[in-house]
Amino acid sequence: MARRGKTPKTIFAPCRGGGIELRQPLWADYDDWATLRRANREHLTPWEPSWNAAHLTRPSYRARLASFKTMVAGDKGYPFHIFRADDDQLVGACNLTHVKRGSLQSAHIGYWVAAEYARKGFARAAIGGVLRYAFEELGLHRINAAVGLDNTASIQLLKNCGFHEEGLAREYLKIDGAWVDHLIYAKLNHD
Repeated sequence: MARRGKTPKTIFAPCRGGGIELRQPLWADYDDWATLRRANREHLTPWEPSWNAAHLTRPSYRARLASFKTMVAGDKGYPFHIFRADDDQLVGACNLTHVKRGSLQSAHIGYWVAAEYARKGFARAAIGGVLRYAFEELGLHRINAAVGLDNTASIQLLKNCGFHEEGLAREYLKIDGAWVDHLIYAKLNHD
């Protein structure tokens, strides 16, 4: 469902290209976000940390927005919702988190796309847009990604986006209630 009404104040400018628009999550997105997440719970469960009982509630979303605002203000993270450009349909999210300055100049990228929009180029376009934002706007040097060993679609996507495998991180993330090994990928600003 497309957003309607007045345009809310944004923290950072949207990114456009590849048939998508990347925008910061807003309160006006709640209904579409909750509906999309609810419909895709089974699709996302193998790849994400467990959802608590409040995950899809309005208070939880409001707290998430407040956390996002703090992250952006502190240059610690930049969350993006992915919208299909032709009809403003929310299709997923791509977040830049754990921004480190100083000698690291790095961040972590994570993303999800609803099952009905998978393998249609939306995730690739989103990753490309967020990488451009990270390297060109934020001036970062390195973007890291972690992917489960059995997530062959994401492994191929990261490779297609120019990420290089760097090794295995044992029990790196707790996914669906269990510690899971992940492969670490990275892309440098000059790759």
